[in-house]
Amino acid sequence: MKSRLGVLSILISSALMTGSSVLAQGTVYSILGGLTMSTQTVNGFEKDPFLRLHVVGYMESSSEISPNALYASLGYHTKGSAVNSAAYYDPLSGTEQARQSNSMEFHNLSLGLGVKQRKEVGPNFLSYGFGVRGDFNLSTDFGYLFAGLEGTERNFTYGLDFNVGFEFPMSELISTTIEFGFSPDLSEQIYIPYQDTGYNYDNGQAVVIQESSIKNIVFEARAGFRFWRKVIYTD
Repeated sequence: MKSRLGVLSILISSALMTGSSVLAQGTVYSILGGLTMSTQTVNGFEKDPFLRLHVVGYMESSSEISPNALYASLGYHTKGSAVNSAAYYDPLSGTEQARQSNSMEFHNLSLGLGVKQRKEVGPNFLSYGFGVRGDFNLSTDFGYLFAGLEGTERNFTYGLDFNVGFEFPMSELISTTIEFGFSPDLSEQIYIPYQDTGYNYDNGQAVVIQESSIKNIVFEARAGFRFWRKVIYTD
């Protein structure tokens, strides 16, 4: 894992060195928001996804002579998963039981750094980017089924961001944009190691807590505006 992150750091450092001349051309600021579809892997198994809202801001370099840019992002994202049960009729009570949903929701502040490329497609632009990301957990909401996990969440996690965007210029300095993102975590939001409780069942078998590893997987669709702060050099 450390070697993988080292390679990512080298790639982004290279972009920083090659982007120094680009930064002199101008800076683009973006603000976008939209839907998050989040789910989790639990020891290799997926739970039910849920839909929430998110918001993210970007600052990126820009140049009229290069399609490459370096970006930094700051966003608020709700991640997690749910367990949904369908409505059913209980013959014992003679009543209809309503559909139920229990979720664990991690309200995370995300800071990202990456590189992107922007290409003309007729009068519009197509962009795609890749970056690394660190998350800080602001708060967590556990549904009834997950109440036993309260206190096991990690405050810091990290992962990757993959984004594809479409930009529609409104003027020389303002554009509307839509973007689609895929953000898998590389570290666990919750990790519980194997534990021997010290107790035994009636048959003498030890009572143990199995290892639990929970990682977030997020798909997002967002829309917003890009504002270009252009720097024009004169002799």
